[in-house]
Amino acid sequence: MANKFAALTLGIAILAGPALAQDDGPPPPQLPSLALTTQSSDAQIGAALDPWLAGLERGGVFNGAVLVARNGQEVFARAYGERDVASHASLSVDDRFPVASIGKAFTHVAIAQLIQARRLSPTTTIADVIPDYPGAVSRTATVQQLLGHEGGVADIFGPAFRQAPKERFTNNHAYYEFVSQQPPTFAPGAGNEYCNGCYVVLGEIIERVSGLPYEQYVAEHVFTPAGMARSSFPRSDQLPADTARFIGHPRGPEAPAEDVTRFHGVAGSAAGNAYSTLRDMLAFDNALREHRLLNAELTAQVLRGQPEAGRATARIGFAGGAPGVNTLAIGNGAWTVIVLTNREPPAGETIGSTVFPLLAGPRPQ
Repeated sequence: MANKFAALTLGIAILAGPALAQDDGPPPPQLPSLALTTQSSDAQIGAALDPWLAGLERGGVFNGAVLVARNGQEVFARAYGERDVASHASLSVDDRFPVASIGKAFTHVAIAQLIQARRLSPTTTIADVIPDYPGAVSRTATVQQLLGHEGGVADIFGPAFRQAPKERFTNNHAYYEFVSQQPPTFAPGAGNEYCNGCYVVLGEIIERVSGLPYEQYVAEHVFTPAGMARSSFPRSDQLPADTARFIGHPRGPEAPAEDVTRFHGVAGSAAGNAYSTLRDMLAFDNALREHRLLNAELTAQVLRGQPEAGRATARIGFAGGAPGVNTLAIGNGAWTVIVLTNREPPAGETIGSTVFPLLAGPRPQ
């Protein structure tokens, strides 16, 4: 699958999700040059980005929204293109997008909060929390192994998921009931392979330990304290009007764009596809870096940096992609770039990973 857990040439850790409908997506688009530097003023950023992104929209490369923030403060936010193929309504800067595997960061924070509260530990196993877990081989997987894609839990997406009725997947627990019945990929600790199923199981662990549905826990303990008022786990058949729909080209890049909601479950899971907005994603980045969600040590673990007393400066990106969605949220404390799209990969990630190093400079060696 495309977009595995890996370091990009940019030198930042990316948590990305595989496409659901095809094994190999289109190649990254060739983007025109962009007149941005580390010395660009706020006005220069907008003056350069707006026509550049508008040109990408006209060329059929980009459909989505982009935000740039300096020191946690928004300096540019704009939307381009349409929400859906039925109404062709124009996207707005506050529209909600599915964020694909960026949602794994919300799950990681929730698990870290339970560790901070001493209700879990990195060595807690599936069996410790879910003694009735159906797969005997996977019961010894630890929280740390699940977070690090070393748990060997079967991936959600594959032939069994494609054949399953999507209306059954209404919450994380439904995904858990599905994935826990699948044979494991390998024994815990015996390998490392991108693992949506691992995060679904982490979501079930959150439910069992907290006594709350996964979605309610994240809403109350991640979204609310971060100030993410427009983020949630809605059903795709009950979406608010101001929501971007999944749009893709499952019949080939030359075929007309179409709604590809049918490739997804009715709702997202602990592995991805919560809905959020540009500004809510900036609020999440700020809350995490300012230690409003976790203490400094656990914040550093989520950001894969070192504990810091002040605003965390780890350079990291979280990304995700699947049919009709490609997202990237990347930052280093000083600069944040967020790209949300309702199109298939890799244009959203390519745009974000082009803009960010121009502003932030190359990653220190």
